[in-house]
Amino acid sequence: MKKLLTAALTAAALALPAAVSYAAPAAKAASASHSGDAARQTDSRQSSAMNQTHTAVSKYSFDDTVRRLETAVKEKGMTVFAVIDHQAAARQSGLDMQPAKVIVFGTPKAGTPLMQKDPAFALQLPLRVLVTEADGAVQVVFNDTRALVSGSKIEFAEVENTLANAEKLIRKTVTE
Repeated sequence: MKKLLTAALTAAALALPAAVSYAAPAAKAASASHSGDAARQTDSRQSSAMNQTHTAVSKYSFDDTVRRLETAVKEKGMTVFAVIDHQAAARQSGLDMQPAKVIVFGTPKAGTPLMQKDPAFALQLPLRVLVTEADGAVQVVFNDTRALVSGSKIEFAEVENTLANAEKLIRKTVTE
């Protein structure tokens, strides 16, 4: 069983580049999103020893949710660095799984000062959001900002108007 799992993981890793689409950097300056908390009704938290995430149920189809998130990020002056299609990577390895894409995004204008203060914070950046679908429901999963800065040299107040606004942007984009 261990050999089979190792072979599957190796095959998936080798197939990954074909399942990743890279976007050209955006030239716009970063700006923060300001939205209400009405979308929190569809928000839930999951804790684990490693991270804390939020899950929002999208009112849009899987493909529309991915498109809306990419567009919203770009409209706020951020860059979509990559879109990782886990389902496509699985298929290239002869495996099947539910639709799942991770959008990797951010802006050096917001991230660089954080990494200058705490170089290890680079492990948390760029930001990522997962869009997945199961049983007809499209779910959007993303890291909690407070959890991202926990244990780092970064204070929440330093990211409240940048990283925390990414959470609001994600919720607003998939629920309104």
